[in-house]
Amino acid sequence: MTRNLYALLVGIDEYVYPISPLQGCVNDIYAIQEYLEGRIDTGEYQLHLRTLLNKEATRQAIIDGFRQHLCQAESEDVAFFYYAGHGSQQEAPQEFWTIELDRLNETIVCYDSQKSGEWGLADKEMAKLIAEIAQKNPHITIIMDCCHSSSGTRGDLETDTAERKAPIDSRKRPLESFLVSPLEVEQLLTERNLVKAPTGENLPRAKHIFFAACRDSETAKEYAINGQRRGAFSYFLVDTLKKANGNLTYRDLFKRTHALVRSKVLAQSPQLEATDLDDIEQPFLGGAIAQHKPYLTVSYHPDYQWVIDAGSVHGIPQPSGEETTLLALFPFDSSPQQMQKLSAAIGEAKVIAVKPQLSLVQISGIAALEPEMTFKGAIASLPLPPKGVVITGEPAAVELARTALQTINGSNQPSLYLKEVATPEEAEFKLLARNGQYTITRPADDRPLVAPIQGYTEKNALQAIERLEHITRWTNIAELSSPATSSIPADAVQIVIYQEDKELKDSEINLHYQQQNGKWQGPAFKLKLKNTSNQELFCALLDLTDSYAVSPELLETGGIWLKPGQEAWALRGENIYPTVREKLWKQGITQSRDILKLIVSTAEFDATLLKQNELDLPFFPEREVGRGNGTLNRLMKRVQSRDLRAAPEEEELYDDWITSQIHITTVRPRA
Repeated sequence: MTRNLYALLVGIDEYVYPISPLQGCVNDIYAIQEYLEGRIDTGEYQLHLRTLLNKEATRQAIIDGFRQHLCQAESEDVAFFYYAGHGSQQEAPQEFWTIELDRLNETIVCYDSQKSGEWGLADKEMAKLIAEIAQKNPHITIIMDCCHSSSGTRGDLETDTAERKAPIDSRKRPLESFLVSPLEVEQLLTERNLVKAPTGENLPRAKHIFFAACRDSETAKEYAINGQRRGAFSYFLVDTLKKANGNLTYRDLFKRTHALVRSKVLAQSPQLEATDLDDIEQPFLGGAIAQHKPYLTVSYHPDYQWVIDAGSVHGIPQPSGEETTLLALFPFDSSPQQMQKLSAAIGEAKVIAVKPQLSLVQISGIAALEPEMTFKGAIASLPLPPKGVVITGEPAAVELARTALQTINGSNQPSLYLKEVATPEEAEFKLLARNGQYTITRPADDRPLVAPIQGYTEKNALQAIERLEHITRWTNIAELSSPATSSIPADAVQIVIYQEDKELKDSEINLHYQQQNGKWQGPAFKLKLKNTSNQELFCALLDLTDSYAVSPELLETGGIWLKPGQEAWALRGENIYPTVREKLWKQGITQSRDILKLIVSTAEFDATLLKQNELDLPFFPEREVGRGNGTLNRLMKRVQSRDLRAAPEEEELYDDWITSQIHITTVRPRA
């Protein structure tokens, strides 16, 4: 029996004064729409899509979208609501004060919410609408890329504050204008104990899963990438979905999305909530996403000539200059075992353009190509394009930095990690020369990522570019994700963290210093890996610190083989002690952040190649131990050196691999 997926997608950029317009919300909706249309398992599910953009997204249209569209979902179906736009607050009627201690309702701002007689859609009204959908017991997923606090909304990365603020709606809203009565609100929210979720939402008891872009005390930022404005949360959420082969659980989807947002954006922590916590172990959208084959099919297309059957919705990255995806080609009747030896490949395919459902390739190494030919392709190399940097400020200092960027790579060659770009939309970083110092920031604002460098000299300009390269290597590792053809389940190896023998299951783990005998005592935890799959896998665990260090030393020799069902403790089962260092603490810094990144592969690889010291300390690569000769090992070498061949060599193997991560914040109070 075919199941149904009813999706309601709402994106609003064109707000009416005094609500400030946005730039990335419609792009977010196009991205999730493209993903759904390209990745739904059409053999099991039928997609029913309703999209409301800008003027279409009135309050009544959104309500109708819930009641007329999403409420069609029955017990075996999926109901999916995605909102990208402004969040705000409005003064609550006195009848709601018993459940709104701050006397404010959280709202999403519809296109017409500021018109006379119109209102935002309050959290209590959302609760009622979700409860109406839940009456037939479908699988319900709600995703909202907006803010729900008085302090702001989605951020503008081109302003100094990196924030946009939707004003609180101070109009006196009549009680009869709500979809719910005070009695219904009490019934919907009784078991929430009047305590708001970290997002600020009062959630309904109706069974559902809820993703939010940030906490209620934070702002949801927009992110400029590849010349396009996107919500930071939406971009990394969809990017994670694209790069997963088949279904991710909600927990695994959240883990990578959260880690990437936190590594890119200040003061934004995505949230995952569920009325039944066991539901976050379910696959995203109840399993409606199709599993991709563990290989790519290369065939002739009448319009595009040679193509592979995977595109941007499957996680194939766009080419960037000479950096692109390379595939080793094999006869179509080749077995997985035969495809593991890249030296047995009969040719190579180079991705030259990426479309949503397919990618155009250029084939070499095969003498007589005929349109009726078909090949299997294994990804032999992934692109690592240079990150964009905007260099701005005092002209003489800018010229010194530009010269350093063009001569840093030995023999006066340009940087392999960085390229100068003209606009913030193209940039990952900004190098600002102002007030006699070089400062490295994000394009969003002028908050330094590391300590500024004092003085404008050739040496200091070179040091600034070296620091940028260091941060870029760290960023490349943080972003490292599974190839599009990986067949390893996302939860094949689990990270299990214990504190005082209690398992911590959250993807965002907060650890706090405690006072003992008048002194602050740092926290401790233990960590183990558990292979839950039916195959033997090689595992490496990296600690990426907020000082841009990368340490592979949590596991002995940098990695370990785990048989099915086998477990292994980090640091041989000893306590791990995250710290907020005394020097930083005395400067007023009370938190440190770590990303624990797990890389799992079917072949042994050398994770020590990724080791990187703290920024500002000299980097001395360790001697290679000769472990591994597969595609993942080669990619790791390129992360650090960027000087190795991208094409497969004779002795190299094709290996399958995946990544996952957990974010840890350590808090050391000032008093």
